[in-house]
Amino acid sequence: MQQRIADFGLRVGQRYQEMRKAARQWEVESYYTDSRAVPHVCLRDILDPSRRVTLVRSALMDRSRFRPLEVRLRRSM
Repeated sequence: MQQRIADFGLRVGQRYQEMRKAARQWEVESYYTDSRAVPHVCLRDILDPSRRVTLVRSALMDRSRFRPLEVRLRRSM
């Protein structure tokens, strides 16, 4: 069932920031679809990896709640 969520562009390692005053930054750790066909995403706090949450995918895709962060890779010289 993970393929269905991947079809929406969601990938392990993607990062998102909460759109609140004390905005936490989260990284997608895993995702799954439950027995009722509801897609969920498991997030890990970037600054405190012991903090984890599971949300329905639609909550993560709600731009009033979360925004995607661009991760830029450094080039070796």
